[in-house]
Amino acid sequence: MLSSEKFAIGVDLGATKIASVLLAEDGQLIASSQIPTLASEGRDAVLDKVANQILDLMRKAPGDVIGTGIGSPGKVDSIHGVVYDAVNLGWEKLNLLDEMSKRIDQRLPVWIQKDTNLSALGEYYFGACRDCNDFVYVGVGSGLGGGIISGGHLVMGGDWYAAELGHLSIDPDGPVCACGGHGCAETIASGPGLVRVTKIRLAEFQGKSVLRNEADLTSANVIAAAQQGDEIARAALLEAGRALGIVMSACTAILNPARFVIGGGLGLAGFDFMLPAIREEMMRRTIPNSRGVLNIMRSSVESSAVGSACLVWYALSGKMPKS
Repeated sequence: MLSSEKFAIGVDLGATKIASVLLAEDGQLIASSQIPTLASEGRDAVLDKVANQILDLMRKAPGDVIGTGIGSPGKVDSIHGVVYDAVNLGWEKLNLLDEMSKRIDQRLPVWIQKDTNLSALGEYYFGACRDCNDFVYVGVGSGLGGGIISGGHLVMGGDWYAAELGHLSIDPDGPVCACGGHGCAETIASGPGLVRVTKIRLAEFQGKSVLRNEADLTSANVIAAAQQGDEIARAALLEAGRALGIVMSACTAILNPARFVIGGGLGLAGFDFMLPAIREEMMRRTIPNSRGVLNIMRSSVESSAVGSACLVWYALSGKMPKS
């Protein structure tokens, strides 16, 4: 490898793990690491872990590292690098950019962005949408989030809250969501949502199910049962698919994307089970002209931190808004 090649570091800061990658301009993964977040150890301990991963990857780089991208949960002011309401990390407000600048080489540029936005960037640069300028990324995991690329640009919104797909209310009389709203899509199409729906179905239907033997039901149990042909598990996944179909129909009507990419742990594991219901809802709720070129695909990015590294290339392309 030529030493003149440029490299970017990406860090995905999650509630349970911190994943990082060293990425070449052509998308080649040079090095990666992953450690537990352990947010209970305190803010400074978490920030030190992030900085140490960046510094370690800098030492491993066979050429110039031209920047670092960091993805964070919560609401992210990407212009000033401030993270708000990262509940699972215990952060109400934190200037993540300033904190990183204190801990790493001041000459290394750092950019901060919402984690699901960076998942969309990862698909755009090196994943399922390298040939597509208009698409929506849908991340289904412990929550339901999204990222939008429109005309080759990341859509962030007037207050950095664009693509909060999980908090579109699909049933105003439905259960209370963690956000305080009622009937949000996330109460069905997420790991906890799938477990909730499955428990309701187990109580309502008395048919056989391997899930009745699970003392502490998880979304992984539901997926495993569905793979064994369990009818209740499959019905719960179809319900999650219907919720996604409603949300994706709204995106189709407003954005006219050419593609949807579904990722996240549950999104990938349950893709085949949810897809029929997604398609059925979209056929019911959208006009044919709006879905003429529409395709629904799995995520093909191998690490959650790849999109974070892509933020460096995106920022240097001049597409990031400036203060």
